[in-house]
Amino acid sequence: PAPITAAGSAPILVVGTKDDPATPYAWAQGLAKQLQNGHLLTFNGSGHTAYTRGSQCIDNAVDAYLLQGTVPPAGITCDVSP
Repeated sequence: PAPITAAGSAPILVVGTKDDPATPYAWAQGLAKQLQNGHLLTFNGSGHTAYTRGSQCIDNAVDAYLLQGTVPPAGITCDVSP
């Protein structure tokens, strides 16, 4: 299949979980890199999703993206909140 670039799009936030049993983290990395305006947010945890799963860092970043269109700084990795 041809690469998906979403040329001309607004910023696209890709959230990848390091220990996702269904969607390998490498896929999130690859998609974010392939997208012309892709931004990767990494969750250092397990499970198939990251949003609303115990990381205030992920929740705040996703909320800022959805509500204001703000993407987190490049290279950010979030852990489960204590």
